[in-house]
Amino acid sequence: MVRSHIISNDDEETAKILAPYIQSGNLNFLIGSGASLPAIKTAGDIEKKLDKLIKDGKAKEADREMVGFIEAIGETYKQLKDDPIYSDDLDEAFNNYSNFISIVDQILFFRKNEILPRQATIFSTNYDMFIEFAASKSPSISINDGFDRSSGQSENFAFAPEKYFDRTYRASSLYARRVEIPTINLIKPHGSLNWTKRGSDLIYNASAVQPLTPAEKADPVKVSEYLSKHFLIMPNFRKFHETLMERVYYDLLRLFSKSMEQENVALMAFGFSFSDEHILDITKRSLRNPTSQLIIFAYSHDDIALYQAKFAKHRNVSVIGPPAGTNINFLRLNNILSAVLPEIKNG
Repeated sequence: MVRSHIISNDDEETAKILAPYIQSGNLNFLIGSGASLPAIKTAGDIEKKLDKLIKDGKAKEADREMVGFIEAIGETYKQLKDDPIYSDDLDEAFNNYSNFISIVDQILFFRKNEILPRQATIFSTNYDMFIEFAASKSPSISINDGFDRSSGQSENFAFAPEKYFDRTYRASSLYARRVEIPTINLIKPHGSLNWTKRGSDLIYNASAVQPLTPAEKADPVKVSEYLSKHFLIMPNFRKFHETLMERVYYDLLRLFSKSMEQENVALMAFGFSFSDEHILDITKRSLRNPTSQLIIFAYSHDDIALYQAKFAKHRNVSVIGPPAGTNINFLRLNNILSAVLPEIKNG
């Protein structure tokens, strides 16, 4: 049966719940569209719209709706890349992500378990580029997104999933002592705004696809071409444009499954509704591993019951939720994780 923790404003009390899992577990995070608020609306809205349009036989209208959703995310990317001053909503989301990866980096650095690798893995179903940009502004943080950057001659880096989970060490020239550098793996099963195809390869392309004109949006062929240029798994209805996209999607889901099968694995979910049937199914099957632990941060008090219903048969699931009338937003999550740091340092 799912355990629920209704937390107070005392983040240190919540930190005591989390500290044992963070200190001694293989650490994973599952990030959904709720994390990118308020800069980007949640994917749940678009999923419902697409579902209804497709069920009503309006596939072309569903494609146009998806174009609008992608273009909105593309606008945030343009601002992150080109604008020296961010809007309030964009600045809030960017700072939340920046603080999050900084806290995770510190957790990996300070935790005392020397048997476990100094690695954490972030699984994100979001198309946006907040984590990548946050990492680029913090050069001390090492992010591994699965692309081969061994050649600095091009911005079009090839996807090389075998590079995931590589460990990085720094050696002392005086004593030849090796020290592992904290690394964060970033795995995006639904694709990313800057993923595209070149020949038979998936590449990271720093240039975003240009938005459509109003006239082009009225042309079903142009709309279809626009969607096919993006290496994205469309919400809810799995629409694969080609075999390469399908293969990459299932390869990344297998990485998620494999990560959850590790001994003493902890998966912390935030901003994720588990409405994705594939990820929900893999998570439930992985929870058969008796040493695994799923910790879900519920945004609102009402969300607690929804998660309890989804995982009713599982004992290794904990839902951390707020009292009625309050919420756990990204800022609060970061405060809770920050409160874990003293527990780890002194543990």
